[in-house]
Amino acid sequence: MCEYYVRKEGDEEASGPYNLNQITSLIEAGKLDKRAYVYDIDKEEWIPIEENGELMDVLFPQKTKLTLRNEPEKTEAEKASDKKSRRSELGVEKAGISVQRILAQAEGLEGDDLIGKSPVEKRAQSAFLGLRFTTLFVLGSAVTMAFLEWDLVKTANAIQMVRSPYILFGIADMLLGIVLLLQVTEIYPLVRFRAAIGLGALTILFFTSGDPLLAIANVVLSVSIYFCTATLNTRKVIPFCITGILSLAGYIALVILPFFK
Repeated sequence: MCEYYVRKEGDEEASGPYNLNQITSLIEAGKLDKRAYVYDIDKEEWIPIEENGELMDVLFPQKTKLTLRNEPEKTEAEKASDKKSRRSELGVEKAGISVQRILAQAEGLEGDDLIGKSPVEKRAQSAFLGLRFTTLFVLGSAVTMAFLEWDLVKTANAIQMVRSPYILFGIADMLLGIVLLLQVTEIYPLVRFRAAIGLGALTILFFTSGDPLLAIANVVLSVSIYFCTATLNTRKVIPFCITGILSLAGYIALVILPFFK
């Protein structure tokens, strides 16, 4: 089930993630209303629930009044037509085809998408997955940068440390990672900018220092971070999550593990 992040009007911090059942319980308890904000995956911003048509239909369904009306008696021709329609529907069901499946196929959907989640739920799930792995990759990079200059870090000489590009990248990664732990996705443009800069600058530094394997790991990790924050399709984001884990494992094997031998 898809999960969402919400915050009430006037609040600066978000809460969640909540699934639809939990959000419904909060609304019934009077803790949330349609003026509360939900994170919009497409716009990468917060919008009121009342401006999201799909969530409004689920969380605040419109109640319709039931009225009784007298059905006119059908003619023999209409009764015969109804019987024929019912036979046709039975034939379709026996063939394993439902009306919903026919309509879904007409829209070009296949497989699990025929009876799957709504597009909004799928994009939210993808964004949630990308956020978790991006946070892991950024914090992992920060730790690796620190170990690259471990002797300098132990001296605690701030002037010398700020002269090291690895330390500067590590500080930037640590700050971004802390903000991502707070689930603040508004900094995604900064994260992508960091990935692009790291892709160029760190790769050159690793190659010139004679560490081609670190350069390759950095390229893969930078690309993975970039697309984990830019892709809203679960099937497309999973490969970048896997490549990011592999590149982070390369960082650990090449930089961190030698300190423990």
